[in-house]
Amino acid sequence: MSWKEIDERLIRRGELVLDTGFIEGYEEELEAMNHGKTGPPYRLAHSYIQLLSTVRLLYFMPYR
Repeated sequence: MSWKEIDERLIRRGELVLDTGFIEGYEEELEAMNHGKTGPPYRLAHSYIQLLSTVRLLYFMPYR
């Protein structure tokens, strides 16, 4: 096995593949969440919060 193959395998090991499809429907999701809501509007959609929690769990990051 060559060093190039070993290096590529180690690089791929650190890759994180996330589905960023939520970005396409972000505005619509946020608009639907705020439709008919009284009080201050939501700023973050549920899918964005789920993405952040997934990244936090995968990288063992603290809440702050």
